[in-house]
Amino acid sequence: MEAKVTTLERPRAVQMAAAVLILTPFMDILTLQRTGTQVFDWVGWLLIFGAGVSLLIRHKSAWVLGLALCGVFVFMTSASLFRDMEVADPVVSTAKLMDCLLVLFIVGTVSYFFRYPYLDRRQNWFAPTGDRFVANISVVLGGVETQTLDLSYTGARISIPRPGIFKVGEIVPLQISDINDIQCQARVIDTQNDHVRVHFEETSSADKDLIRQWLHSQNLQKV
Repeated sequence: MEAKVTTLERPRAVQMAAAVLILTPFMDILTLQRTGTQVFDWVGWLLIFGAGVSLLIRHKSAWVLGLALCGVFVFMTSASLFRDMEVADPVVSTAKLMDCLLVLFIVGTVSYFFRYPYLDRRQNWFAPTGDRFVANISVVLGGVETQTLDLSYTGARISIPRPGIFKVGEIVPLQISDINDIQCQARVIDTQNDHVRVHFEETSSADKDLIRQWLHSQNLQKV
Protein backbone atom coordinates (compact mmCIF):
# COMPACT_ATOMS: atom_id res chain seq x y z
CA MET A 1 0.00 0.00 0.00
CA GLU A 2 2.82 2.43 0.79
CA ALA A 3 4.32 1.88 -2.66
CA LYS A 4 1.03 2.86 -4.30
CA VAL A 5 0.91 6.09 -2.34
CA THR A 6 4.44 6.97 -3.43
CA THR A 7 3.50 6.39 -7.07
CA LEU A 8 0.44 8.60 -6.79
CA GLU A 9 2.47 11.43 -5.37
CA ARG A 10 4.42 11.77 -8.65
CA PRO A 11 2.13 11.77 -11.72
CA ARG A 12 4.53 10.93 -14.55
CA ALA A 13 1.95 11.74 -17.21
CA VAL A 14 1.70 15.34 -16.00
CA GLN A 15 5.48 15.67 -15.84
CA MET A 16 5.77 14.39 -19.42
CA ALA A 17 3.02 16.79 -20.53
CA ALA A 18 4.87 19.68 -18.90
CA ALA A 19 8.09 18.68 -20.67
CA VAL A 20 6.29 18.65 -24.04
CA LEU A 21 4.88 22.13 -23.43
CA ILE A 22 8.26 23.52 -22.38
CA LEU A 23 10.00 22.04 -25.44
CA THR A 24 7.38 23.25 -27.96
CA PRO A 25 8.65 26.88 -28.21
CA PHE A 26 12.25 25.68 -28.63
CA MET A 27 11.21 23.30 -31.42
CA ASP A 28 9.38 26.19 -33.11
CA ILE A 29 12.48 28.39 -32.84
CA LEU A 30 14.65 25.64 -34.37
CA THR A 31 12.14 25.25 -37.20
CA LEU A 32 12.21 29.01 -37.78
CA GLN A 33 16.00 29.04 -38.01
CA ARG A 34 16.14 26.12 -40.44
CA THR A 35 13.16 26.81 -42.72
CA GLY A 36 12.23 30.43 -42.07
CA THR A 37 8.69 29.33 -41.17
CA GLN A 38 7.36 30.46 -37.80
CA VAL A 39 4.34 28.66 -36.34
CA PHE A 40 3.72 30.83 -33.24
CA ASP A 41 4.61 34.35 -32.20
CA TRP A 42 6.44 35.24 -28.99
CA VAL A 43 3.15 35.51 -27.06
CA GLY A 44 2.32 31.91 -27.94
CA TRP A 45 5.81 30.86 -26.90
CA LEU A 46 5.44 32.53 -23.50
CA LEU A 47 1.98 31.04 -22.91
CA ILE A 48 2.96 27.49 -23.71
CA PHE A 49 6.29 27.69 -21.88
CA GLY A 50 4.64 29.21 -18.79
CA ALA A 51 2.00 26.47 -18.83
CA GLY A 52 4.70 23.79 -18.87
CA VAL A 53 6.61 25.33 -15.97
CA SER A 54 3.38 25.69 -13.94
CA LEU A 55 2.53 22.01 -14.41
CA LEU A 56 5.94 21.00 -13.03
CA ILE A 57 4.99 22.55 -9.68
CA ARG A 58 2.94 20.11 -7.58
CA HIS A 59 0.49 22.65 -6.26
CA LYS A 60 -3.18 22.98 -7.16
CA SER A 61 -2.93 26.71 -7.81
CA ALA A 62 0.05 26.15 -10.13
CA TRP A 63 -1.84 23.48 -12.06
CA VAL A 64 -4.87 25.75 -12.39
CA LEU A 65 -2.58 28.50 -13.71
CA GLY A 66 -1.07 26.06 -16.19
CA LEU A 67 -4.50 24.99 -17.44
CA ALA A 68 -5.58 28.62 -17.75
CA LEU A 69 -2.49 29.44 -19.85
CA CYS A 70 -3.24 26.40 -22.02
CA GLY A 71 -6.80 27.66 -22.49
CA VAL A 72 -5.61 31.12 -23.56
CA PHE A 73 -3.12 29.52 -25.96
CA VAL A 74 -5.79 27.35 -27.59
CA PHE A 75 -8.21 30.28 -27.87
CA MET A 76 -5.63 32.58 -29.49
CA THR A 77 -4.35 29.90 -31.84
CA SER A 78 -7.85 28.85 -32.89
CA ALA A 79 -8.82 32.48 -33.51
CA SER A 80 -5.77 32.98 -35.73
CA LEU A 81 -6.59 29.79 -37.65
CA PHE A 82 -10.09 30.97 -38.48
CA ARG A 83 -8.96 34.53 -39.20
CA ASP A 84 -6.17 33.53 -41.61
CA MET A 85 -7.78 30.41 -43.03
CA GLU A 86 -7.66 31.58 -46.67
CA VAL A 87 -4.21 33.18 -46.69
CA ALA A 88 -2.17 31.13 -44.23
CA ASP A 89 0.44 28.56 -45.24
CA PRO A 90 -1.25 25.11 -45.12
CA VAL A 91 1.78 23.65 -43.34
CA VAL A 92 1.63 26.32 -40.63
CA SER A 93 -2.13 25.90 -40.27
CA THR A 94 -1.77 22.13 -39.90
CA ALA A 95 0.98 22.59 -37.28
CA LYS A 96 -1.20 25.01 -35.32
CA LEU A 97 -4.17 22.65 -35.46
CA MET A 98 -2.09 19.69 -34.27
CA ASP A 99 -0.60 21.76 -31.43
CA CYS A 100 -4.08 22.86 -30.34
CA LEU A 101 -5.23 19.24 -30.24
CA LEU A 102 -2.10 18.28 -28.30
CA VAL A 103 -2.65 21.04 -25.74
CA LEU A 104 -6.31 20.06 -25.35
CA PHE A 105 -5.23 16.48 -24.73
CA ILE A 106 -2.78 17.70 -22.08
CA VAL A 107 -5.54 19.77 -20.44
CA GLY A 108 -7.73 16.67 -20.29
CA THR A 109 -4.89 14.60 -18.85
CA VAL A 110 -4.08 17.11 -16.10
CA SER A 111 -7.78 17.54 -15.28
CA TYR A 112 -8.07 13.77 -14.88
CA PHE A 113 -5.28 13.71 -12.31
CA PHE A 114 -7.00 16.31 -10.13
CA ARG A 115 -9.14 13.53 -8.66
CA TYR A 116 -6.15 11.76 -7.12
CA PRO A 117 -4.09 12.81 -4.05
CA TYR A 118 -1.15 14.22 -6.02
CA LEU A 119 -1.63 17.70 -4.64
CA ASP A 120 -0.86 17.91 -0.94
CA ARG A 121 -2.46 20.97 0.68
CA ARG A 122 0.78 21.41 2.68
CA GLN A 123 2.85 21.54 -0.50
CA ASN A 124 4.65 24.83 -1.07
CA TRP A 125 5.27 26.05 -4.61
CA PHE A 126 9.07 25.92 -4.39
CA ALA A 127 9.79 23.89 -1.24
CA PRO A 128 9.46 20.24 -0.22
CA THR A 129 6.10 18.99 0.96
CA GLY A 130 5.56 19.40 4.71
CA ASP A 131 4.90 15.70 5.33
CA ARG A 132 3.64 15.00 8.85
CA PHE A 133 5.00 12.09 10.87
CA VAL A 134 3.80 10.44 14.05
CA ALA A 135 6.36 11.66 16.57
CA ASN A 136 6.18 11.94 20.36
CA ILE A 137 8.96 14.29 21.41
CA SER A 138 9.31 16.75 24.26
CA VAL A 139 8.50 20.41 23.60
CA VAL A 140 7.80 23.53 25.66
CA LEU A 141 4.86 25.47 24.24
CA GLY A 142 4.22 28.84 25.84
CA GLY A 143 5.92 27.69 29.06
CA VAL A 144 3.94 24.42 29.18
CA GLU A 145 6.05 21.26 29.08
CA THR A 146 4.31 18.75 26.83
CA GLN A 147 4.95 16.60 23.76
CA THR A 148 4.06 16.42 20.09
CA LEU A 149 1.54 14.00 18.62
CA ASP A 150 2.80 14.49 15.08
CA LEU A 151 5.42 16.74 13.54
CA SER A 152 6.54 18.24 10.25
CA TYR A 153 9.18 20.85 9.47
CA THR A 154 6.41 23.44 9.10
CA GLY A 155 4.27 22.70 12.17
CA ALA A 156 3.05 20.20 14.73
CA ARG A 157 0.10 18.79 16.60
CA ILE A 158 0.86 19.16 20.30
CA SER A 159 -0.82 17.66 23.35
CA ILE A 160 -2.12 20.09 26.01
CA PRO A 161 -3.00 19.30 29.65
CA ARG A 162 -6.37 21.04 29.57
CA PRO A 163 -8.57 22.80 27.00
CA GLY A 164 -8.68 26.55 26.57
CA ILE A 165 -5.12 27.45 27.51
CA PHE A 166 -4.32 28.54 23.92
CA LYS A 167 -6.49 30.40 21.42
CA VAL A 168 -6.63 30.21 17.65
CA GLY A 169 -4.44 32.90 16.12
CA GLU A 170 -2.29 33.25 19.23
CA ILE A 171 1.47 33.24 18.70
CA VAL A 172 3.44 31.57 21.48
CA PRO A 173 7.12 30.63 21.91
CA LEU A 174 8.01 27.02 21.20
CA GLN A 175 11.09 25.06 22.17
CA ILE A 176 11.66 21.65 20.57
CA SER A 177 13.66 20.07 23.34
CA ASP A 178 14.52 16.80 21.60
CA ILE A 179 15.90 18.42 18.44
CA ASN A 180 18.80 20.61 19.55
CA ASP A 181 16.46 22.79 21.64
CA ILE A 182 15.26 24.59 18.51
CA GLN A 183 13.34 27.72 19.43
CA CYS A 184 10.77 29.48 17.26
CA GLN A 185 7.35 31.09 17.35
CA ALA A 186 4.25 28.91 16.91
CA ARG A 187 0.96 30.24 15.57
CA VAL A 188 -2.04 28.29 16.91
CA ILE A 189 -4.23 27.34 13.94
CA ASP A 190 -6.61 24.88 15.64
CA THR A 191 -7.54 23.91 19.19
CA GLN A 192 -9.19 20.77 20.55
CA ASN A 193 -9.82 19.50 24.08
CA ASP A 194 -6.56 17.61 24.30
CA HIS A 195 -4.31 19.11 21.62
CA VAL A 196 -3.56 22.12 19.43
CA ARG A 197 -2.19 22.43 15.92
CA VAL A 198 0.51 25.03 15.38
CA HIS A 199 2.42 26.44 12.43
CA PHE A 200 6.08 27.32 12.92
CA GLU A 201 7.00 30.95 12.28
CA GLU A 202 10.33 32.79 12.30
CA THR A 203 12.10 29.46 11.80
CA SER A 204 15.49 29.67 10.13
CA SER A 205 16.31 27.58 7.07
CA ALA A 206 18.95 25.75 9.10
CA ASP A 207 16.40 24.81 11.78
CA LYS A 208 13.91 23.66 9.14
CA ASP A 209 16.57 21.48 7.55
CA LEU A 210 17.49 20.11 10.97
CA ILE A 211 13.88 19.13 11.70
CA ARG A 212 13.47 17.60 8.23
CA GLN A 213 16.69 15.58 8.58
CA TRP A 214 15.69 14.39 12.05
CA LEU A 215 12.26 13.26 10.83
CA HIS A 216 13.69 11.29 7.92
CA SER A 217 16.34 9.68 10.12
CA GLN A 218 13.85 8.22 12.61
CA ASN A 219 11.92 5.83 10.32
CA LEU A 220 8.63 7.37 11.45
CA GLN A 221 5.18 6.64 10.08
CA LYS A 222 3.53 9.31 7.95
CA VAL A 223 0.20 10.71 9.06
